[in-house]
Amino acid sequence: MADKEKLKETYTIGLDIGIASVGWAILGENRIIDLGVRCFDKAETAKEGESLNLSRRMARLMRRRLRRRAWRLTKLARLLKRVGLIADVGVLKQPPSKGFQTPNLWQLRVEGLDRKLGDDEWARVIYHLCKHRGFHWISKAEAKAADSDKEGGKVKQGLAGTKRLMQEKSYRTAAEMVLAEFPDAQRNKQGEYSKALSRELLCEELKELFKQQRAFGHTHADDKLETNILGNGDKKSGLFWVQKPSLSGEALLKMLGKCTFEKDEYRAAKACFTAERHVLLTRINNLRIVENGKMRGLTADERRIALWQPYQQAGDFTFKQLGSALEKHGSLLKGGYKFAGLTYPRETDEKAKNPETATLVKIPAWQELKKTLIGVGLEREWQGMADAALNGKPDLLDKIGWVLSVYKEDDEVELELGKLQLAANVIHALQTVRFDKFSNLSLLALCKILPQMENGMRYDEACKEAGYQHSMPDMQDLEAKVRYLPPFYSGREKDGRLKFNEDMDIPRNPVVLRALNQARKVVNALIRKYGSPHAVHIEMARDLSRPIDERRKIERDQADYRTKNEDARKAFASDFGFEPKGRQFEKYMLYREQQAKCAYSLAPLDLNRVLNDQGYAEVDHALPYSRSFDDGKNNRVLVLTSENRNKGNQTPYEYLDGTSDSEKWRLFESFVSGNKAYSQAKRNRLLKKDFGVKETQDFKERNLNDTRYICRFFKNYVEQYLQLHEESDAKRCVVVSGQLTSLLRFRWGINKIRSESDRHHALDAAVVAACSHGLVKRMSDYSRRKELGQVRDRIEKVDKKTGEIIDHFPSPWAHFRQELLARLHIDDANELRAVVENLGTYPPEALESLTPLFVSRAPQRRNSGAAHKETIYAQPEAMKEKGSVTQKVAVTSLKPADVDKLIDPERNVKLYAYLRKWLAGKDEREKRAKAIEASAGRGKEKRDLTPEEKIEIERLRALPQKPDKQGKPTGPIVRAVTMVIDKLSGIPVRGGIAKNDTMLRVDMFSKAKRYYLVTVYVFHSVAKELPSRAIVAHKDEDDWTVISEDFEFCFSMYPNDFIRISQKKETFMGYYAGCDRGSGNVNLWSHDRNSQIGKSGMIRGIGVKTAVNVEKFNVDVLGNIYPAPPEIRRELA
Repeated sequence: MADKEKLKETYTIGLDIGIASVGWAILGENRIIDLGVRCFDKAETAKEGESLNLSRRMARLMRRRLRRRAWRLTKLARLLKRVGLIADVGVLKQPPSKGFQTPNLWQLRVEGLDRKLGDDEWARVIYHLCKHRGFHWISKAEAKAADSDKEGGKVKQGLAGTKRLMQEKSYRTAAEMVLAEFPDAQRNKQGEYSKALSRELLCEELKELFKQQRAFGHTHADDKLETNILGNGDKKSGLFWVQKPSLSGEALLKMLGKCTFEKDEYRAAKACFTAERHVLLTRINNLRIVENGKMRGLTADERRIALWQPYQQAGDFTFKQLGSALEKHGSLLKGGYKFAGLTYPRETDEKAKNPETATLVKIPAWQELKKTLIGVGLEREWQGMADAALNGKPDLLDKIGWVLSVYKEDDEVELELGKLQLAANVIHALQTVRFDKFSNLSLLALCKILPQMENGMRYDEACKEAGYQHSMPDMQDLEAKVRYLPPFYSGREKDGRLKFNEDMDIPRNPVVLRALNQARKVVNALIRKYGSPHAVHIEMARDLSRPIDERRKIERDQADYRTKNEDARKAFASDFGFEPKGRQFEKYMLYREQQAKCAYSLAPLDLNRVLNDQGYAEVDHALPYSRSFDDGKNNRVLVLTSENRNKGNQTPYEYLDGTSDSEKWRLFESFVSGNKAYSQAKRNRLLKKDFGVKETQDFKERNLNDTRYICRFFKNYVEQYLQLHEESDAKRCVVVSGQLTSLLRFRWGINKIRSESDRHHALDAAVVAACSHGLVKRMSDYSRRKELGQVRDRIEKVDKKTGEIIDHFPSPWAHFRQELLARLHIDDANELRAVVENLGTYPPEALESLTPLFVSRAPQRRNSGAAHKETIYAQPEAMKEKGSVTQKVAVTSLKPADVDKLIDPERNVKLYAYLRKWLAGKDEREKRAKAIEASAGRGKEKRDLTPEEKIEIERLRALPQKPDKQGKPTGPIVRAVTMVIDKLSGIPVRGGIAKNDTMLRVDMFSKAKRYYLVTVYVFHSVAKELPSRAIVAHKDEDDWTVISEDFEFCFSMYPNDFIRISQKKETFMGYYAGCDRGSGNVNLWSHDRNSQIGKSGMIRGIGVKTAVNVEKFNVDVLGNIYPAPPEIRRELA
């Protein structure tokens, strides 16, 4: 079909947007025009679910700290050379020479108190103290924050312990104390902080050393040198103290974004009273309570209590606390209400947590300021600020929140708080508090929005009232729209970073952003090929914007649900002797849940007839599907067929005459309320009283459309920017709910098996595209007729307008299911054309261009990453020839067989013999230690261990000690040993070897009808030198083939490049997955990751050296395959 003709064809785009894929489909009026899948890597680490930038950022910060430290020490060495203490700056980086009088620098520091040091000795003492200058909190707030941090708490305890030792035993300096208290080891090891020293303590030691050396007449201990090193006493100047200041003040403001609405205003600190008030008002104004089957917002009196209560207590404000407050007020009856949005467990689940203990709202800055000021006796000062803020004058608390968020160092905070006319004791108290988060809105915008929200308006309504557009504005003028969706970035910063388009309010979640950007590319590619669409329909994965811990919890809950279902199926098979079918099993589960009673009449049900007599009992929607579009399990009940006929499309409240408080309704209400097997969500539906036009519309909107923020963003983005076809009458981008597509798949008989392949994303997209307003209307009419009994009574068999048989569930067109399954699963183009040609809806030009579904994958053509693994293996000179290395290994991780691999066995016979003995009994000792701990009990009944038990556990878990000449373990504790690794290829780093990390690509060469693979790693990029050796299977890298000028470069293979490898007997095609440098084989992913082809769809161990042909192809966003153009070997940037 020619492009010009395609532009005239009416079509709808359907998108299924997930964390790592975008399924897409194009549906015409009576056929599937095209469909496919675009896959990409998730923008997070696979294991922890952390940002991909996190590890890079942490490594970058570490490199920066080390670089600054090295530069500080270099400047110190240069200073010492200038004053004549040393002749060469490099001497201080080397250990003392053999003739050095006191090689232990800790001991030399102590000797410096009692004798004049030589120039070299004095230089080494100064350098040692400046290099190991101790721990220092940059502010009182940072020191206070360490109390709640596990690692910081240990550091603080260690600092307090060494300070106490100094005071109790009157040591002159830190070095004297360390040598006396810790003679065996002066440095902390493996998370231990008992020897932690503060920078102030070491500063005092250096001062004392300068004083004593001057007294001894040392010419290089003058005041000028001391000032250059120790500064002027401000704990900032001097090479001993110098430290790059934290991002604070003006430097922070340069990084701070501007307000969403007021473009010239900085964003407000979240610690400002006004910003926290905005969050509180949003939560309270959106809160809904379910009472007597009716959902409502808070009354004016209830809002007043809810807005006052959080400020009167410590900690987060929970739903339960609000409920208690409203019960006390008398507006709610205990047990007579539920909070909408909470998932209440069945009453039979006694171990389930009360959902009302969840946090309703937090005002952390208010709580922190209140706790801090009252904690130091400034209750009156706090009350004055609090009363002013709660009475509409939050200016002071707003300014305090701003200062404590923008400024980080104590002197800056003191200066800025002083400008607020605060008392000195208040300023001193606030020095221990800091905040660091900012809102999207400025104080100016918030002050315009909050008055409306105080009156009960929702945020979006208040924005509109204040003259702001809460979401992207609707742009009905076609000239203001564009043919293609614009990028999310407006350009680049000076440092090359992409700059977000601030007008779009783009989500910053990297997982979401990557998914939406790929969806944008798919839409634009479809428009280039087919022209502007008439409509766009979207479904987004429910877990798209959730953090990984929530996603894993959902997966666990789903697994638990499947396990319960499987157990129930086994119980059914055991009781009845056969496996239940789908509807049978659903009836069986509802029968058990309803205590063997009809849900409406409460008449007893005969289980045998429920399972075997189709006309006896039916599954019904409590809230009629035609009015609610709710097909969830919480809206499904088992009822006698006669009751279902009589109920029609009424709610239980309407059917049982709840308006007159009939006896039937009272009995029904009592049963529902008392049935502990019902979830709260199901009770709400069964007992719902108000279900008029507005409530019906709200239910339909919720069940048909996905209203999450991320869905609203993409919907508004498409509506604002994308110009639909000029003949289109669609005004909105439709965001379809997952519940609706799930129902349609079930009713159309289209099963989705996620584990088989990635094709199911295209299936979902086709269903989404089919969810037109017309189809929804036909579904509603069908459900209404069915509820009213017209279909069963054959009152009318054919729709007069469409000619459709009305007792069939509506589908897009007659052969939709058959066509979709063919388009999804047939890989042979000729077979596919033959199947769809029989449908009679494909014109000749469409058949000619028809191709099977092919999954497109985003290639990873990166040129950066980690150059090598973090662990650096030592390589003594004696081991270099063999390529062996050594590694320090904790004794706790050793296995008995590992002892044979330890270094220098002939020199450590007794130690290694003892280690074998210690390791042999390790498991038994740990078992005994755990038994002692278990004897103390668990939970609330757990008792404290006795001193004797603690000593025994400590003995059982004690690390081994080095044996003496007699073989008795009396020597130092052995925490780690050195293990020899026979062969390790990698990168030389600081005198050792580190394993290669990221393989960027594989360069393929050919010569004499053979292919050669050259692996290119990040470290080659760092060295700016391309490798020139090709893999030789099972050989050391030194024995690999050298690539000379007579080799021909073919192409580079990056992850997800599409490759075809033709061997004599077989041909493999797939996306490049990796290369085994040991064997020289490559691995390919099948295009759809079909699990029937290999584990997770991977084809492993494909040899290329003797292949007949190896080719590379480009795959575009829509899955079209093209031969890759000739390449030249790329240099490394």
